[in-house]
Amino acid sequence: MLPQSSSNDRFLDRFTPQYTCNSLLQTAARSINALEQSERMLSLGRIRGTGPGVSFGSFIDHLNIAYPLKLEFPFEDSERVGGAFWDCRSILGDPKIKATITKLKWLNHAQDLPIHAHEQADRFIVVTDGRGFFHWSDQSIEDFDGSSIQTIAARDRDVFVFRRGLMHTFSTTEHDMTLLSIQSPFIPFHDPRQYRVPAHQWTHGHDLQSTTSQIMCDLHQPNTPSQMWRL
Repeated sequence: MLPQSSSNDRFLDRFTPQYTCNSLLQTAARSINALEQSERMLSLGRIRGTGPGVSFGSFIDHLNIAYPLKLEFPFEDSERVGGAFWDCRSILGDPKIKATITKLKWLNHAQDLPIHAHEQADRFIVVTDGRGFFHWSDQSIEDFDGSSIQTIAARDRDVFVFRRGLMHTFSTTEHDMTLLSIQSPFIPFHDPRQYRVPAHQWTHGHDLQSTTSQIMCDLHQPNTPSQMWRL
């Protein structure tokens, strides 16, 4: 579970990378906690501003500029996916923080990352640039046979929140895609507990011919001010 808000929040200046890091962790915490209470495995959403002059991109820039990352390729055995993480404990000066923020880059035509599960950590993921696809299955890792894959377009500012154990992967076609992934708790990239691949391996690249393209319209009621989670 990600850390909740603390009395120290009021001392964080709104225009610092510390504020950005702290706000992302808290937003992820509320989203994951709400998902746990609903007893669902996956929730979808959007990050958006609530008024004129509000820019999520500028908000993230504070972190990118103050703590630039060099992405490591390959990531999870995919040559076209790279990643690196911000050490939130160091940035916020709080050794009790167990979650962290990872920046992930999918190059175009990254279709070889097999569907997998993170069995030891929950995820809050935001698309910050580009476009691609999110693939998931409601089958368990032991029962997975590739018969129940669902594909959802992933676009700039889309949010994917899922609990540990959900079978999933991302892919791209002609565009690159950049994600921010809050992992709770953080497990090092090369730790064998980081992720597990089922016996029946599935990638988007292997399934391009059988993918059915559709247009869908998802409608929802706007949140009231009391329901909004402010960054």
